[in-house]
Amino acid sequence: MQKTSARALLVATASVGILAATTMPAQAAPAPVDVLVAVEQALRPAAMPIGPKTVESALIALRKATDGTPRHNYFPRSFELTEGSAQPFLYDSAAADCLPSGFEPDDYSIGVAGAITGPAVDTSLPVPVIPPGTVNVFFSAMNTAMSSPLQADNLEVAWLNVATGQSGRAPMFQERQADYVVTLSNTLATGRGTVVFVVFGSILDNTSNGLPPCQFAPAIGVVQA
Repeated sequence: MQKTSARALLVATASVGILAATTMPAQAAPAPVDVLVAVEQALRPAAMPIGPKTVESALIALRKATDGTPRHNYFPRSFELTEGSAQPFLYDSAAADCLPSGFEPDDYSIGVAGAITGPAVDTSLPVPVIPPGTVNVFFSAMNTAMSSPLQADNLEVAWLNVATGQSGRAPMFQERQADYVVTLSNTLATGRGTVVFVVFGSILDNTSNGLPPCQFAPAIGVVQA
């Protein structure tokens, strides 16, 4: 795990309680831009929904990022990527106390996030071609049940293109067929350049039987689009 990854998670954790609800106007950004500065800029307009377990989730993810725990080696089976490749986010996220009995004492979900940048082709998508300047961001919640388009998931992604200053925020939803775990994504027109993504929010296990939603620590990715 690179030091930058742990520092980025620290920035996300520290920023959870102080994010502004305003939207940052698009403006030119100087280049090169420090990764941590870009992360802070991407976090600022996100206005993340903070649940009672968000901070606990961030601490789990931080512990795993700093103690040398291997990252989860998972790529969604529902993907049919015939052209292009995926770029992993800086670290795995986590959601505390949201799995059914049988997972104790580690009753948390690990969140695995990544991005597929255009040009690429994934025939599992409604529109298979991912053109240049477009990114498919995805997030898988490990040990949760299959995705369902009828679930009330509240997962979002905020992004900032540090080359152009353009930014945005969008929901994550089920673009592909049901996977073996809940896997949500969105295809975003970010433009070319270095793009910082922050995925945040919650996922509901559709067999939770009254369990609370999985409230994930923010997951940060820096990709070349």
